[in-house]
Amino acid sequence: MSQASAERPHKRVRQACEPCRRKKAKCPGEQPVCSLCARLRQRCAYAGETRRFLTNVSSDETAPPVTLAAVDAPEMQIRDSPRNGQRRTPASSHMPTCMNHPVTSSITNPITPLPTWEKVLTVADLYLLYCESQPLPLFHRETFLGSLSTRDPEILYAILALGIRFSDEDCQNSTDLANLISGYTEVARGLVMRRVSEGPVELSTLQCLCLLSLIDFSNGNTHRSSIHSSLAMNLAQCANLGSEFHITLSPVAREERRRCFWSICLLKRFHGGEFDSGGFPDGTFPPFPKSPERPRPPFSPSNATDDARFTDMEDQGILAYVIILTEMFAKSAMYVRRHGRPSNLPPWSSQSEYSKIITLQMDLETRMPYIHRFKPANLSERTPEELQANRGYWGPWFLNQFLYHTNLCLLNHPLLLSLGLRNFRSSIPEIFLQHTSDLISSHTTWIIHFINYFEEKSFVVSDPLLGYSAAVVATIELQLSFTEDQTIRQEKRDRFYRCVRFVEGIGRRWPHMAQLADKLQRLEGAVSASYQPEPGAQNKSLLIDLSRFWEILEYSSNRDLDSARRLFGDSLYCEPPTLDVEVSQTSPLPEPTRLNSQSEQSHSGSRLSEYIFQSTPPVGPHYTANSAISPRQPDFFNDELSILATNFFSQGQEFLRSSDNREGIGNF
Repeated sequence: MSQASAERPHKRVRQACEPCRRKKAKCPGEQPVCSLCARLRQRCAYAGETRRFLTNVSSDETAPPVTLAAVDAPEMQIRDSPRNGQRRTPASSHMPTCMNHPVTSSITNPITPLPTWEKVLTVADLYLLYCESQPLPLFHRETFLGSLSTRDPEILYAILALGIRFSDEDCQNSTDLANLISGYTEVARGLVMRRVSEGPVELSTLQCLCLLSLIDFSNGNTHRSSIHSSLAMNLAQCANLGSEFHITLSPVAREERRRCFWSICLLKRFHGGEFDSGGFPDGTFPPFPKSPERPRPPFSPSNATDDARFTDMEDQGILAYVIILTEMFAKSAMYVRRHGRPSNLPPWSSQSEYSKIITLQMDLETRMPYIHRFKPANLSERTPEELQANRGYWGPWFLNQFLYHTNLCLLNHPLLLSLGLRNFRSSIPEIFLQHTSDLISSHTTWIIHFINYFEEKSFVVSDPLLGYSAAVVATIELQLSFTEDQTIRQEKRDRFYRCVRFVEGIGRRWPHMAQLADKLQRLEGAVSASYQPEPGAQNKSLLIDLSRFWEILEYSSNRDLDSARRLFGDSLYCEPPTLDVEVSQTSPLPEPTRLNSQSEQSHSGSRLSEYIFQSTPPVGPHYTANSAISPRQPDFFNDELSILATNFFSQGQEFLRSSDNREGIGNF
């Protein structure tokens, strides 16, 4: 034995775990689980000791730690919660909701306890009103509140983390509310991960993973959000959640299985991933979730006329058509991620990706019963009280409308088309120009129409996906605002700012929407500073940083640097490569020929001008003083990051007509 070993004092256990202490057993002292508890298969926890779970915080704040006892404390509270309709106050009910939550990072802070049971029910009711089926249809609506006391604690904490943001009573301070949400989230995460590692995994485990994925995505933790949804998917496949054979369940339990399955499907598609039956043993999907009926409008002669249009087509419910339409949304997201890279096939080819997605959209529309379309909804006759009382139907209905219009806005986005048609500018069919022009004009106007409707009816929009749709339209309206026609310029500016305000409103409850609104404002500032609208100006080839567009259009992007830095350690995290200044040397797309076209007279010479590369890189987050591009000696450029301002904006009407049309295909 060495001298150092001989001099080392005998190691003593400073503190026994709680199970050993209660049994007066000699505790070995290993942490976090002692060997005695592990051998006896009992839960091990050390009083006063703390342990950090994965934190869900931004780079400039620290989440409060959660103690090891948090894993057991919720279960003890649930045992004290009311059952069979009886309301009893749990042990922590004497503590005010906001005051007992730690707002600092000191390790001496207590865990985040459940609030009073009355408060849990209140927040759960807010979840049911503003979150259920907006967008995830996780729970059986009719029995949700009555069954709350029997649900696993991780579900309660996750519901609190989502529903508390819609409460106007407590925690008005945004910092306190963020800390409270973070505390609830981390307790739920610790509980559900213990379930996954130790078992048994239940349906509630998958439901909690879905909720955590939604929470993480809203907080900008896109990587961890994807991990949770993928874990839920893998567990669902292992448990064969898609199958309903050889099991005996109550109708409510069977319905929640279906809703959980389709919620996982929605999460994967919202993240831009494919979801097919190949990963499930039976290779089939369960029936769609049960949907609420469409509220009947006040009687009017037009309603009786519309009833005659109802067909024998099977109505699968509004939730089914949201799920069906997300297949198109996922394909549109993958289309956007290609950044308009030129293909050997022009978009008007029947074999092109563009045509295939358009065909799918048309096919999906044929499966939509008339009762769920725009006209029979009679929105103008709906009162704010009726809309609020029936959010279970109107929430998914509005999401269905926004997904439909957003898909077509993305497919026909002028930036993507301008980039994708660089190899075909000398042979673009006139009918294709008219087709894309009409589609983008119609469907952007429909989104603006709904935004105005929400404001008129004072309808609180709680689904963050509607904010993304408005952001897509905002990028298009921003493009159209760069024109020498002052009337059109002001109109498009107004529509752009209306979209931004709408996204900001949703951002009061969803952090990633607040970040999206900020990105839109920074995009507008960068483009305004780069664009030269004066006719005859020599310097028309200013660079536009296209990465600013991609970070808005790519809703499901996992390239968030802060998210990656928070998740991965030094052995896995890798700084992204530095991108050089890049532009595209292309000509503006021609305008479709129209009678009484103002652009033929106002901008007939713009297509003949020559474009000169801008020699000075723009100011932006991707451009530094060490850039390889010299201010006096342009280098080779790539089409990925930037594009000439004149090619992209095309004087407002060169590519897209300025008139708005609310007829035709918009009446989905």
